[in-house]
Amino acid sequence: MGTPDDAKAKAAATYNAAADFYDDPANSFWDRFGRKTIELLRLPLGARVLDACCGAGASAIPAAEKVGPQGFVLGIDLAQNLLTLARTKAGARGLKNIEFRLADVLDPAVPESQFDAVVCVFGIFFIPDMPAAVRALWRVVRPGGRLAITTWGPNFFEPGS
Repeated sequence: MGTPDDAKAKAAATYNAAADFYDDPANSFWDRFGRKTIELLRLPLGARVLDACCGAGASAIPAAEKVGPQGFVLGIDLAQNLLTLARTKAGARGLKNIEFRLADVLDPAVPESQFDAVVCVFGIFFIPDMPAAVRALWRVVRPGGRLAITTWGPNFFEPGS
């Protein structure tokens, strides 16, 4: 079994290689589930949101639209090519309340308790230590805030509980 750094490097390489085809119609589930996760959160105007494993912005962009110009969304990912794609898509929509950064979920490089909501859509299971990732995400949620993690199926976290 490789190290956590090996897993990060492999994930980044895989998703950087896939970036050119990430928005192919066959991959429309990213947008569908990203948007649905944001809808379920019922984000208020002005909210601050972190999207961990943001990819090409499938949940970050709908979040930025939902929180309005008074709000702020930060998307983080290990794949620079996907971040570039996300920036392009956000720019095409005229969104100025969103930022995309190269960062790791285990060390997102943001102060604690800064976000009203943190989302991670189909990304948590790429992190070898999922319980540590969930703890890292909870640390940046403000008191009373929400953490939304979307996974492939029921009972996914049973081994990590």
